[in-house]
Amino acid sequence: MVKVSIITAVYNRESTIERCVRSVLSQKYQNIEYIIVDGLSTDGTLDVLRKFEGQITKLVSEKDLGIYDALNKGLSMATGDVIGFLHSDDYYANDSVVDTIAGALDGNDCDLIYADLDFFHQITPEKSTRFYSSSFFKPWMMRFALQPAHPTVYARKPLYDRVGNFNLVYKISADFDWLVRSFVLANCKSKYLKSTFVKMQMGGASTGGIKAVIRHNAEDLKILKSHGIYSNWIFVALKYTYKIFQLRF
Repeated sequence: MVKVSIITAVYNRESTIERCVRSVLSQKYQNIEYIIVDGLSTDGTLDVLRKFEGQITKLVSEKDLGIYDALNKGLSMATGDVIGFLHSDDYYANDSVVDTIAGALDGNDCDLIYADLDFFHQITPEKSTRFYSSSFFKPWMMRFALQPAHPTVYARKPLYDRVGNFNLVYKISADFDWLVRSFVLANCKSKYLKSTFVKMQMGGASTGGIKAVIRHNAEDLKILKSHGIYSNWIFVALKYTYKIFQLRF
């Protein structure tokens, strides 16, 4: 069986981490390596995680330089054939997600797969506020800072070995930088799956207000320029036209 490594970075998420962990442990697929990297939480996060001692493959709690540093630590520990991430506020849409991932990457030459996700608000987790379909995505669209939903991306370990880890220069858009390197520079072989993988809570680093949006866009432009891909502020702003159609009322 394909071994799937799932990495969760967490810091002070006592209220959501149990839901996240349980969604991993409830997966039907058996060959899962679950790695949690905690940034020395000061609330009850570690107390919650200790309840699952023996079920979490690797748990590390130490100071880090932010989420992407924590994810890089997880990558350095991962031994799976396939690697992906589940953030501490999020959870899998159903108990067959990892089964779908493993099946899609078993026995073919695909480097990477991606799918769809649902956004929800903390107050009303049962209600979808935005549906992020990755079906539209083509690599040339990255000049508009468009990308497949990163929490649904699962890649073979050799692609990480080839492309490298997250660049810690970027505080919000390091995932976009990694995807640009994978799709454009490495020309990876990818496949879209018409399936909802993740339920994602609104309010993360990239959706946390106008300052975060401005910084996010500035980092996206810097990334594109660093890789020799032409873009500008107008191109990047156009992506919000697409996002409007993702909203659910």
